[in-house]
Amino acid sequence: MATITAPGIASGLDINGLVTQLLAAEAEAPSLRLDKTEANLQVKLSGYGSIKGSLSALQSSLSALQNPSSFQGRTISSSNTDVLTVSSNGQVGKANYDIDVSTLAETHKLSTDPTLANAQFTDVTDVLGTGTLTFKFGTNNYTSGTDTYSGFTQNPDQATKTVTITDGSLEGVRDAINQANVGATASLVFDGEFYRLAITSDTTGEANGLQITVNDDDLNDSDASGLSLLSFNETSTNIAQTAAAVDAAFTINGISITSASNTVTTAIESATINLKQLGSANVNVNLDKGKISSAINSFVSSYNGFVDLTNQLTQYNAETRVAGTLNGDAITRGITNTVRRLISDPVGEVGETLTILAEIGVTTDSKTGRLNIDNATLNSKLESDFDRFASLFSAYGVTTDAGISFTGSTDNTSVGNYNVNITTAASRGVLVGSSAANLTIATGSNDGLALKIDGLQTTINLTAGTYTASELAAELQSKINNASTFSNSGVSVRVTESAGVFSIESQRYGSASKVEITGGSGMTDLVGGSATSTSGNDVAGTIGGVEASGNGQLLTGTGNASGLILTVTGSTLGARGSVDFNRGYADRLNSYLDNILESDGLLSSTSDSIKSRIERVVDDREALGLRLVSMETRLRAQFSAMELIVSQLTNTSNFLTQQLDSLPTIGSSNK
Repeated sequence: MATITAPGIASGLDINGLVTQLLAAEAEAPSLRLDKTEANLQVKLSGYGSIKGSLSALQSSLSALQNPSSFQGRTISSSNTDVLTVSSNGQVGKANYDIDVSTLAETHKLSTDPTLANAQFTDVTDVLGTGTLTFKFGTNNYTSGTDTYSGFTQNPDQATKTVTITDGSLEGVRDAINQANVGATASLVFDGEFYRLAITSDTTGEANGLQITVNDDDLNDSDASGLSLLSFNETSTNIAQTAAAVDAAFTINGISITSASNTVTTAIESATINLKQLGSANVNVNLDKGKISSAINSFVSSYNGFVDLTNQLTQYNAETRVAGTLNGDAITRGITNTVRRLISDPVGEVGETLTILAEIGVTTDSKTGRLNIDNATLNSKLESDFDRFASLFSAYGVTTDAGISFTGSTDNTSVGNYNVNITTAASRGVLVGSSAANLTIATGSNDGLALKIDGLQTTINLTAGTYTASELAAELQSKINNASTFSNSGVSVRVTESAGVFSIESQRYGSASKVEITGGSGMTDLVGGSATSTSGNDVAGTIGGVEASGNGQLLTGTGNASGLILTVTGSTLGARGSVDFNRGYADRLNSYLDNILESDGLLSSTSDSIKSRIERVVDDREALGLRLVSMETRLRAQFSAMELIVSQLTNTSNFLTQQLDSLPTIGSSNK
C-alpha cells in the first residue's frame, strides 16, 4: 500500500490551504469579540487614568488654600536696604514703621598690649605662657565717666568654658582657644612692629562681653607676665580692650530700642530686622494678597482642567453618533457630581460674610460647569475681608478670646461653634529653695549638683568663686542650660532669687515639667535641706461642654470637637469665649480626593478591576489558541484519513484498469 508523504497528493486538494481557511473562519468571530472587549477596556482604563491624574493636579492646587498659615502671610519691605532689610516669619500686623539706626551691635575685642614689656612678641613662636584660661560672657562694668574696670555681670544664657594651654607659644595659645570652641575666636595680628594675640567674642552685644580669668603656671595669675598677660577681670586687665561690646540702638516710630544682635526678632511681632549700617528706613507691611489670589487662580485652572476632561470623556455627539470613552459611566458621573457639589454648597451659616465662592468673584458656568473669576471682585474682597478667606477655604477656627488660638484639627472634627471653659491653667514646674544660698563655691566642696529636669538627668559643676546672689543665679542658670543633656533636647530653666533664695523654673509647660535636685555636694548650700519641687500642670477644661484633653498649653477636644486643638495662654479660669470651627472648600474637597485617590480608593479599585478583566481577555485568547491547535490536529487527522482512503481507491482503480486492459477483446482472433 502506498504511503502518503504530503497532504493533498492523493486527492489533489490544497489541504494546508483548507485547514488554514477553516481555522481562520473558526477564530474570526471570537477574536474580533476579544479584540473589541480589550480595546474598550484599555480605553476605559486610560480614561480613569486621565481622571486620576487630573484629580491629583486638582488636589495639589489645594495645598496652599487648605493651610491656614497661608492666609497669615504678609509682604514686608524696607525703603533702604543698605540700612536694613526685613522679613516676615508669621502674621505681621499691617503697618508702617519709621526706623532710625544710631548704633550697630559690636563684639567685644581684646588684644595683647605691646606697651607691656613682656607682650612685645616679634615672632609667632615666641612664648606667652602656660596654664588655664576661664572664659565667661556678660556685661563688663566701668566706673562712670572713666575707663576703670569695676565689675562683671554674667550672662546666664552663656556657658563658662575653660581652656588648658600646654603649648605656650603665640600659635599654641591661639590654636588651643580656637579648638576649645569657647565662644570666642583667637587670631594673630602683626601691627608692623609686634605680633599681637587678638581675642574676639563670637556674639555681639553688651551682655556678651568677655571676662578672662587666668590660672598661670608661673603661680601669679594677675601680673603682667606669662599667661596672665591675657587676664581681663576685676583683678587685672592686662590684655587691652580694642573694642567694647555694644548693643545696637535704634528707634521705631520714635520708640528707643536696644538689641544685643543686629538681627532683631522681637521689636516687630513676627518680623526679623537685619540692621546693616547707620541711617533711616521705612518698613511697610501689607497683606500678602497676591499669594492668595495666585492660589485661587491655580485652583480654578486645575478645576477647569478636570471639568474639561470629564466633559470630553462623557460627551455624546448626536450628529456623528460618537460617544466619549466614559459616556454613561456611573463612577465618572458620581465623582463629577460630588466634586461640583463640594464647591457649591455654602461654607458656614448662609448670611455670614464669605460663605460661597460667588462672593469672591468665582462663579460657575451653567452650561459647561467651568469656573470663572471676576478678578476685580476677588481683589476687592481680598482688601475688605482678607481675614475671612482662611475659613472660606481651610479647616479653621476663629476664637473670641485673645489668649486662646486655633492650632489645628483632624478629619474627625465636626463643624460647629464650641464654648471654651478653662478649669486649670497650664503652668511650669519649679523648685524653690528652703534657705538662702551659700554664695561661696569651692571646687570639690560644694560645686556639684545632680539635677533631673523634665525627666532628664545630668550633673553639673559650678565655677569656684564668691558671688552675689544674682551672680550665682546667673552661673547656675548658665551651667544648667548649657549642659548637653538638656540643651540637645531643648530643655532649659530660668533661675531667679529673692533674698538669696533660689527658684529654678522649667521653661516647659505641663505635667511633664518638673525640676529636681537629686544630689551633689552643693545641693544643701544652694537650695537648703528641704527645697520644694512643684510639678507643672497641663491645661484642663471643656470644649463644647465636653471634657477636653490637656497637654501643656494645648487643649484637644473630644466628642464632636474631637481633634480640635487650641493653645491656651494666661491664667484666667472659667468661661473663655468660644471657637467657631468650619471646613472650607479646599479642606473638604481635599478630604474627598484623599479617599478617591488613595491606594485602595474608588479609582484604584476600579482600575484594578479593569486590569483583571483585561487579564481574562488574555486568558481567553490563550484558550482560543489551544482550541484552534486542537482543531487543526483534528482536521489534519481527518484529511489524512481521507487521503489514505483516496489513495487506496486510486490503487484499486489502477489495478482494475490494468486487469481490464489485459483481457482479450471480444471478436478478436488469437494467434
